[in-house]
Amino acid sequence: MEKQKNNLTDISRLRHKVLIVTGGLLTEKETSLFQALKKQYRQKQYSQHAWLEFKLKILTLEPLIASTFEKVFHSFTRRLSKRVKQFLNSRENVNTPELAEVVLATLLNQENIPYETITIAELFEHKNKTDKLLNECDCIFLSTTLLRDLSELRPVIQVLNRPSNHIVLGGALTSLLHDQWQAIDGVEIVAVGYGELLMPTLANWIRSDFTNLMPDSSAYCSKKSSTDILYSGYPETSSLDSLPAPDWSLTRNYHKTAYTMINYESVRGCPYRCSFCNYPYLFDDNKFRYLSADRIAHDWSHYVDKLGIKYITCLDSLFTMPKRRLIDLCQHLIERKIKVKWICYARADDLADENIVQLMKRAGAHQVQIGLESGHPDVLENMDKRCDVNMNAKAITNCRKYGLTTVVSLIVGFPGETTSTLEATYKFLSQYPPDFYYLATFSTRAAKVPILSMANRIKFGLYVDDNSYTMAPYWKHNSMDCIQASDHIRELNQRLMKNKITLNAVVFYSGLLHYKSEDRPELLAFQQKTVTRHPLLGNLFKILLKWINYKMRKDMRHCLSQKPTLPISINSQINNT
Repeated sequence: MEKQKNNLTDISRLRHKVLIVTGGLLTEKETSLFQALKKQYRQKQYSQHAWLEFKLKILTLEPLIASTFEKVFHSFTRRLSKRVKQFLNSRENVNTPELAEVVLATLLNQENIPYETITIAELFEHKNKTDKLLNECDCIFLSTTLLRDLSELRPVIQVLNRPSNHIVLGGALTSLLHDQWQAIDGVEIVAVGYGELLMPTLANWIRSDFTNLMPDSSAYCSKKSSTDILYSGYPETSSLDSLPAPDWSLTRNYHKTAYTMINYESVRGCPYRCSFCNYPYLFDDNKFRYLSADRIAHDWSHYVDKLGIKYITCLDSLFTMPKRRLIDLCQHLIERKIKVKWICYARADDLADENIVQLMKRAGAHQVQIGLESGHPDVLENMDKRCDVNMNAKAITNCRKYGLTTVVSLIVGFPGETTSTLEATYKFLSQYPPDFYYLATFSTRAAKVPILSMANRIKFGLYVDDNSYTMAPYWKHNSMDCIQASDHIRELNQRLMKNKITLNAVVFYSGLLHYKSEDRPELLAFQQKTVTRHPLLGNLFKILLKWINYKMRKDMRHCLSQKPTLPISINSQINNT
């Protein structure tokens, strides 16, 4: 009997368990200002030349705090309408687990390897839970998809790193950093590319007690410093139909929660090469690959019929391509009566076709996120968008006509941007107002994007701080610098909100799923009051931002004055840490 007990103990020791870690350090899902500040403090210990990042976070925080003040004010006066209150208190858009968690859980379950899950937010907020899971699990799969730079990655690694644990990194950030990777204590493997293709290799490595890393199938491995860089290779064709569908029932059972909204992915890469975008390079694969319409309809039918899903958010870089696939999918959804509302990213030139918008709406399309980027033709040409202002206008007009909610993104400060091009963007939004908008500054963080090529740096007089320890490195070009661009962000935000042009998606993020056109007047009125009713708050932010500009201007002179046109290797940034 004693011998049998010892054998069972030996078997249990060989049964390794993986801890899946997903999420971001600071995200739009934050619910506690105190916890957000604690994580910001941890990140600050690793960040370098990050005044622009700090300023952008303050710019995001200002409308959120103002809207909170307005909610409190209305709660005392009881003037907040029931419709606005329900919209602001909605949480479905916030509580759904990340797709990376579901994909990894699905793959580990297929390999019969037990797992636990935790978010990065929970790592810092729930020490007892973190300690318990890190003691139970001897392997960590950390998704870096929502981590934006090394200053966010390193505090997470610091929490996860234990002598008995083996850490594997995967996700978007690894795709940006693997070429110049330098060792980070505790990280044994950096997984680059398709997780579905790498899991057999990783599963065998785990079963070998972490001693035998032998790439399987198309995967291959190299070593940089003391870290193994594991590459997945690519699928043999442009089809992704051979990849397993994420099993959301595993996640529902694990968390004991019946989610009504889930995330979905149907493409890898992008067929376009907009000069600011790194989507085409995220999987270390330059080819655009996608699931078929049949496969998507089959997956969605399963999620709706078996799990009761009501909303599906497609995280693809571009869901409306190929156009034939989109049409076939819509026809499948209509003919098979698959009743689900779906959200996707779309190009404006696709939505400029009225018949496409009408078909999408009939098939259950609920919301489209469109990269308008600018209202000025010269800036769009510099971006190599292959989409003009007229197409942007038609897209907004068609979506409004058929009741398809629009969430547009705009970039401020791209090479060629001036005060006059920004005024053109404001006038465009005034004439063709989308339902919601995001403003972002021009970013130089992703080294592979076309705008950072030698030719473009020379063409636009572009200088950048090649800094991997901030999500927002400094930059300047012939027509603007990052200080001016971030100032314009605040000014444009306030004009759009004060003049009731369109709704700030940052303020209303949690309720986006439930937006209806009849909500618009009341939401615009609430938003206007967040700008006009709290002048003291606005003045405090002005003072803070003026001080940040002073610090940033000094730091930029140090970082950019002697910068060569050629990028500095990430190696030097890492070695100087």
